[in-house]
Amino acid sequence: MSQLVPTLPQWWTAPIAAAWARSRDAAVRDWAVRGDRSCSENVPILEHALAFGHGARSAYPHLDSWQTVSPYLRADWMRMGNVGIASWDQVAHIIEHEWRRAAGPGGDASPASPTS
Repeated sequence: MSQLVPTLPQWWTAPIAAAWARSRDAAVRDWAVRGDRSCSENVPILEHALAFGHGARSAYPHLDSWQTVSPYLRADWMRMGNVGIASWDQVAHIIEHEWRRAAGPGGDASPASPTS
């Protein structure tokens, strides 16, 4: 069975990491309520996908629709070596969920968000 490769995308920065640290618990709680529960069994992969989706909102602020940003994110995700149960096809819906949540009320992934 393939495992998650614990790498970060090239666009992961200290401000993105700080925003994720502030939002992690809310993102996981939101997924537990609104997400696909069958995908919640592998917590490291779930959290990695949520973090990626959250950070992507800040990394690609000029791309404002999922249809526009998803090809870039797919390439980034695959470049990071995520395969098997962590492949794009398995986690794209998790990434999209957090990408959308991060920009909504209570999300702090917009470029205008404070970084401290």
